[in-house]
Amino acid sequence: MKSRENQVIALAGIFQSAILIEQLAHKGEINQAAFDCCIDSLFIFESNSVLDIYGDLAGLNRGLQALVEYLSGRNNQSGKSVAYYIMSMMKLSNNLMQQQDLASQLQQDLKNIQRHSIDFEMSRNSIINKIDGLYQRSISQQQPRIIVRGDQDILSNTDNAAKVRALIFSGIRSAVLWNQLGGSKWKLIFLRKKYVDCAKRFLSNI
Repeated sequence: MKSRENQVIALAGIFQSAILIEQLAHKGEINQAAFDCCIDSLFIFESNSVLDIYGDLAGLNRGLQALVEYLSGRNNQSGKSVAYYIMSMMKLSNNLMQQQDLASQLQQDLKNIQRHSIDFEMSRNSIINKIDGLYQRSISQQQPRIIVRGDQDILSNTDNAAKVRALIFSGIRSAVLWNQLGGSKWKLIFLRKKYVDCAKRFLSNI
């Protein structure tokens, strides 16, 4: 794939995490396949292609749709919240990339979670809780702090809160990838039409 296509894939990963955070915070439910795609991407440490990190384009369907909607200016009332999550995750990813020791430790901790999940046949919820714990010990201490707004009854549920933090983690992972692939906020502004066109082509192939 071309570099711009790879950037769109990583960008779709960020958008997917952000839109799922927004939906979970307000509705208490999300598309399980889209959620699994985000979470599974945290445990792909080596891959032959950028797409392999997310499995396939179908797994990123919701993120690609959100990318087209938002960058085309067709986002609804939730657009501001989604944009806030995206920008915050991008800023956090930049901060992490400047702290190589922390970034390396996070990767090692994720590898440990992956190994334990296999050795002890951990349930999906247990894996989410492990990611949540890692997030609270590390990323939650970084700036900017991401404030998730929504239905307080939903967010006060510990399982939902753990899923939200796991999604933030996956969004940051995609944002790190986006940076590594040459993505930047300026490209997001000046190349938005090309990104939208590329995302539409991807969607037509799903």
